[in-house]
Amino acid sequence: MSDYKRFVSYIYGYDQGEKGENTGFVKVNARGGECRIWVHVKGFYSQRQKPYRVYVFKQKRERLEGQYLGELESRNGALEWNGVTQTDSLMGGFGLDESRGIYIEGENRVFAAEWDDYPVDVDRFRPLERSARQEEAENGVEKFFPAPSDSLPPEKEVSEEKEVPVESEMQAAWERPEAPKERIEPEDPRRKQWEYLVSHFPAARYEDGGGSLLSGIRLGSRELSRIPRDKWGLGNNSFLLHGFYQHHHLLLLRKEEEDRVNYYIGVPGIYNEKEQMLASMFGFEEFKVMKAPERNGNPGGGSLGYWCRLLK
Repeated sequence: MSDYKRFVSYIYGYDQGEKGENTGFVKVNARGGECRIWVHVKGFYSQRQKPYRVYVFKQKRERLEGQYLGELESRNGALEWNGVTQTDSLMGGFGLDESRGIYIEGENRVFAAEWDDYPVDVDRFRPLERSARQEEAENGVEKFFPAPSDSLPPEKEVSEEKEVPVESEMQAAWERPEAPKERIEPEDPRRKQWEYLVSHFPAARYEDGGGSLLSGIRLGSRELSRIPRDKWGLGNNSFLLHGFYQHHHLLLLRKEEEDRVNYYIGVPGIYNEKEQMLASMFGFEEFKVMKAPERNGNPGGGSLGYWCRLLK
C-alpha cells in the first residue's frame, strides 16, 4: 500500500441486524508502516458497564472475520480506544489493505463502521479466535457455501479446487479455456450450464433500459445452495457479496444477439456516481434497469437495478 493513508469512517448502532443512528467515528492514520487507530463511541455515561470489545474485520467468503484490537475505555461520557500497530499486520493479523471496517460488541449491543460507509452484515461477523467447530455450531446445519464434496467425485475434488482462482470463483465457473478449434466447433459450455439452470429454476423475461430483451434467473440463497459445485462458484468479489447480502439475490442474464449469445451476472444496486466507481473496480461496468412484472425503474431517478458483469 502507499506510505501514507488517512481516513475517517462513521460508526452506527445495529439492532437485530438493521443499521441505526450514527453513534461515533473511527479515525485511521497510516504512515511509514505504522497504523494509528482511534475509536470514539458517544452516548455512554455509566462507569459500571461491562467491557466493550472492538475488532477490525475483513471479508472472507460469507464471513466477516474479526481481528481483536482491545477493550474500549469510558472517557468523558464516551467509549474510546486508541492503539498503534503495524500497517501490514494489525495486532498480529491481516493488514490494513485487507480490512473493511470495525465491529464493536458488549452488553447485547453491536456497533460497526465500514470504510466506505456501506451497511455491515453484522450477523456474519466471526472473531478469528473462535474455532472452526464453534463456527459450525453457531451457523447451523446448512451453510451458504456447500462443501466441494457435495457434488464432485473424490478423484476430481483436489485438482479442481486448485484450479479455482481466489479472487472470483463466479468468473471461474464460466471463464474456462476454450478447447482447440477443430473442424467441428466446440459447444459453448455456458449454454449447457444455462440449460441446467433453467431446468431447475424458473426463468423470466426482462427488458433493459435500451429496449433489449433478456432471459433472467433470480438466484437467492436457496437456489445457490442447490446448484452443484461444478455448476457455479462465488469467490471473494466483495462488491458481489455486498450486493447479495443486502438484497438477498443475484440475477443471471442471457442476451441473444445476431451473431452471439452473451451471459451476465447482475448485482442489485442503485445507480449513483459513487456506486459506479466501486462497481467498475470489481468488474461490474454496466448498470441495467430491468423491467419485469414486479419492478420498473429509471437509472436517472436512483431506481433499483443491476450492476452487470459480462461472463466470458
